[in-house]
Amino acid sequence: MTSDITVSTLAYKLIYSDKTDGSLRRETARGASLPTELSIKHSDYVDSKTKVSGKRTLVRLDHYMTMTDGVIRPVSFYCVLARPDDPLVTAAIITALEAQMVNLLHGTTNTSGLDLEGEILSNREQ
Repeated sequence: MTSDITVSTLAYKLIYSDKTDGSLRRETARGASLPTELSIKHSDYVDSKTKVSGKRTLVRLDHYMTMTDGVIRPVSFYCVLARPDDPLVTAAIITALEAQMVNLLHGTTNTSGLDLEGEILSNREQ
């Protein structure tokens, strides 16, 4: 397990890691009361429609900030991977889906991505 994680210039320090509760890492460059937190959690699941079991992974970022009313609240961004328990679900498939998601949100229109971050996240395109 990687204890501390640095993403770009943000250094997330391990707060706890537990097999049941997952892990929490915290970055406090803006001060202890305004952290950015990185949570990772794994859990078993059974799809309600297909009845197929698998593993679910949650990766979540919470950026705490002071709102206009003076109360500190998080802005959160997270993704969930639901991976059925089947040997045909390979790391290459997961990596390809991850790349597609990044390109969908953050790519540029003149390369492989669509750069739809503004349309999807700001304008609530469905």
